[in-house]
Amino acid sequence: MNYQWNIFWADLNPIKGSEQAGIRPVLVISEEAVNQALPIVTIICLTSHKQGRKVYPIEVLLEPNDSHLPNSSIVMAHQIRSISKERLNDKCGFIQSEEVKEKIRQAVKLYLDLL
Repeated sequence: MNYQWNIFWADLNPIKGSEQAGIRPVLVISEEAVNQALPIVTIICLTSHKQGRKVYPIEVLLEPNDSHLPNSSIVMAHQIRSISKERLNDKCGFIQSEEVKEKIRQAVKLYLDLL
């Protein structure tokens, strides 16, 4: 199974503080060779896009045609974490566009001060 750039339902509980909680969609961003070698993947949490919500520079707005999800969502680079593959459930979407992948890479680089 390939992981990188796929969106899965993941169970992120238990959590602490302001971490994203519950069963939610997550985007796997870690490099595929590493994903195949390790029992973990690095993910970014997604949240649904509500009308009027600001999208910050460390976030990327995904329309349904970008993510293959039914609704618009936001990739939150400030909610990046590594999780066990055991937390991943069904695949629910994917990112195909190189332009969208680059926007996500740039948001992660900005958040991690790698620019």
